Amino acid sequence: MNIDSEVVFCPNKMEEFWILILVLFFATNSLDKAESVQLEELEELPLQTFDELFVDEWLDKDEAEDLKTPAPTNFGQNVHHQIDRQNTQIGQIEPNSTDQNPSLTKSYNSDNSKNGEEITSNEKQKFYQMKAMLKRAGFKNSYTKQIDKTVAKELGLSLATIYNWKSEFGQSRPNKYSHSEKKELLKLYYEIKDKNPNINDKKIVKMLKIGIATLYKWKKQFKLQQIHANSVDGHEENAGSNVQEIGHSNS
Repeated sequence: MNIDSEVVFCPNKMEEFWILILVLFFATNSLDKAESVQLEELEELPLQTFDELFVDEWLDKDEAEDLKTPAPTNFGQNVHHQIDRQNTQIGQIEPNSTDQNPSLTKSYNSDNSKNGEEITSNEKQKFYQMKAMLKRAGFKNSYTKQIDKTVAKELGLSLATIYNWKSEFGQSRPNKYSHSEKKELLKLYYEIKDKNPNINDKKIVKMLKIGIATLYKWKKQFKLQQIHANSVDGHEENAGSNVQEIGHSNS
């Protein structure tokens, strides 16, 4: 009895086992087919953008449309306008500026111009004050150029600037020597010439730090004014008398 029941039981178990395998096989096959069908359907669907996938879920249709097609702006114009406004405030308006208030620029430039003129005027005043002080102290009174250099160095200016100022105030280089300075330098010239008649005038004017044309101009001037009795052209022969004449004119 027991043997027969065991014999009957075993085939039933085997059948159930094979049935289970078949069921699993068909189930797996069905799932694969379902997935392939879904993939085919997805491939047939048109591709959607980020807005189409998510925006419609987050916002209503009106807001989604606003995001998809934003209203046009004048951002570029606003930026240029801001730049123009800033340039206007610092006095640097561009030619195509849209700013309609140029009065700020005019007042700024006017103030700058006034400040620049005041600074230049103060520097000129300092220059002439220092120069007068040095002259009163007897500092190289016969060599105005040296005084100019000294004062220019103290003020941190160039000689070109000094000469421009002197020309502006009617004190250009040809008029930088006073009448007494001219007589003193001309007297020195004749003294040197008296000691060494063969010396070249170019060497003398270099020693005196004046130009050759200036020397001849002074000689002509004093010939007409003070040493009319002697021939300036023959100064080699009459150097001593010329010195005496110039000395008498100084006294």
